[in-house]
Amino acid sequence: MNELTINCSLESPQEKKSKVIINVNNNLNQELVYKYMVGCNGVWDVLKDFTEDERTEWIPGKDGKYILMVQGKKVDGDKSFDYVSKMDYIIGKSEEKLINRVYLDKDKLKLGDKLSVTVDAAKFPLLFRYWIRIKDEWEMVKDYSAENVLSWAVKNEGKGEILVECKDLNSKNDFDDFQSVEFHVYSSKNIVITDFRCLTLDLLEDSELIFQVDSEHDSDRTVLYKFFKINSRGEMKCIQNYSTKRTVSYVETQSGEYRLLCFAKDMYSMNEFDDRAVLNFKVKKYNKIYIKNFTTDMNYPQLCGVDITLKADVIGGRELLYRYVIEGTLSEDSGYTTCDNYVWKSKQPGRYRLILMVKDRSFQGNYEAIEYLNYVIDERSREPVKIEGIILNRDNPVLRGKTVKAKVNASGGSDLKYGFIIRREKARLKVMDYSSDNFMEFIPEKSGRYELEARVKDSYSDREYDCHLIRNIEVLDYIPAVIDYILYPVKDFFLVGDRITVNSIIQNTENVVVKYVLNINGHEVEETDYISQKMYVFIPKYSGTYEVEIFARNVKSKREFDCKKEVSVKVKEALPVTDTRVTCSNLEFRCNMPVTFTAHSEGGKDVVYEFYIMERGDWNLVQGYSKKNYYTYIPFNEGEYKVLVLCKSQLNKSPYEDYSIFSFSTVSGEP
Repeated sequence: MNELTINCSLESPQEKKSKVIINVNNNLNQELVYKYMVGCNGVWDVLKDFTEDERTEWIPGKDGKYILMVQGKKVDGDKSFDYVSKMDYIIGKSEEKLINRVYLDKDKLKLGDKLSVTVDAAKFPLLFRYWIRIKDEWEMVKDYSAENVLSWAVKNEGKGEILVECKDLNSKNDFDDFQSVEFHVYSSKNIVITDFRCLTLDLLEDSELIFQVDSEHDSDRTVLYKFFKINSRGEMKCIQNYSTKRTVSYVETQSGEYRLLCFAKDMYSMNEFDDRAVLNFKVKKYNKIYIKNFTTDMNYPQLCGVDITLKADVIGGRELLYRYVIEGTLSEDSGYTTCDNYVWKSKQPGRYRLILMVKDRSFQGNYEAIEYLNYVIDERSREPVKIEGIILNRDNPVLRGKTVKAKVNASGGSDLKYGFIIRREKARLKVMDYSSDNFMEFIPEKSGRYELEARVKDSYSDREYDCHLIRNIEVLDYIPAVIDYILYPVKDFFLVGDRITVNSIIQNTENVVVKYVLNINGHEVEETDYISQKMYVFIPKYSGTYEVEIFARNVKSKREFDCKKEVSVKVKEALPVTDTRVTCSNLEFRCNMPVTFTAHSEGGKDVVYEFYIMERGDWNLVQGYSKKNYYTYIPFNEGEYKVLVLCKSQLNKSPYEDYSIFSFSTVSGEP
């Protein structure tokens, strides 16, 4: 054996004043010196400082629960000690066996579990006291009482021991009998944050940002999460205190670089956190501005006096401003405007350059995106060809594999011809030559961004086209879920026990699944899986603010959700107190004659009443709030009196919910 052990000449327990010899067994084959100590209730006494003696004498002076400890130190060692050995020892013996057995509901527990202790006693009544040994100290967890059961949450890992002391009711001893039993607390699987990500595609100023954290842990453990936002100046703000919600959202009002710090901990952990993770992200004022298309509704050359519409197709930004500049024989400048089109009436022939400038309203520079077009105005006179519009048989976006049909409405010219070009991601897929047919159809076989360009020209025109128009079509493998409406009973408030039904009106219903998250007063209490049911029903059991988050996604979607909406309702314990009135059985009111007033009301829950009497112009409180709804009063003087009754539900924090006043006059004399 390669260890240092200790034993005693007398087995525990012993009576005080007993002579106990503590022996050291050195199986280390090393020359050591020894320090002998004894501890009780966290207080340690040195019996003998470092010595070569392998035994020492201890005579305890009082009953108690002791820990004997011997430290071993190498003779030429630099450490304060090299080895240590401990053992428990109890001083105090019982004369009568009062405890048959101490039962534990389980002797192997996880951190945070409840330890249930039951004492099987030989007789009753008795007094019981409970001690727990934590590491090297005994801690009283319950003083003497008649209860032979104890429930206690374990907070430390490792080997533990519970000691039960008992005595008769009239006993003057510290205890008459005792018994101990051991248990072991195992640590649960370490909580490890495995993923921390942002669910929001575009992180923009003044928009909701949604983050989610994933962690590995034992399935039977409850994990809490806490989130802090840290800005570029290092300023920290808690946006969610410890909660079981692993998804957090907030609205960032300032663009810039941020970090999100997540603390994760077991609900019963004594640590500030068990694991943490940091996510760096950047919030933009808006998405980069990009001009997809800058076109005119009519191709050049065109005639003087013709209204030509310049059209801008722009993505990005938040509040876009457009500026149209006509450079040429007769220049124009629209200045910045919110319109994405501009009508230019050509007045002089010549060659022109059309310029589109775009920027966000918050941008201080001249422009953020710019595009150019060349254009020619001549003096020939005829009715210009113009496309009025393109009609599609499907709304945008379009599902892959579905037939898209388009029809072009155009005017002008003498004999119009129509041509079509289909592009995907700017690459040409299909070109349909000019014909008299103003309609076409195609089937998109891949997802992506498509362009349908319709070209129209007069059959006598020698140009490639007289006018053209482009329609953008987004083709997806699935149609993202869109929640059109959330239907639920419209009330100012609901009552506890009401059945509240939330219906989701969703496009493409058959291919959409929905998840519901129920929060009560800001705390998540229920979260469903994604299900096909479009109706969610809950019955509130107590008052508060109930919020239902509805997440919808297509069954083929890889995203956490395609669309989200929220419903918030207020639930009260009862209807408000109304229709309060005061009645009295007396027909006449005379001095020195008692009169009883009774209050009646509608609504409320556990209604309480408060009575005031006005006598000689002064109001006096005569009966504070209670469930007693009547008050008996004796007027001693002639004159005008008033009775005021205030009432409210018992749990309502307001001074009152309703009231009523009863007036009467008294006269002297016998009836």
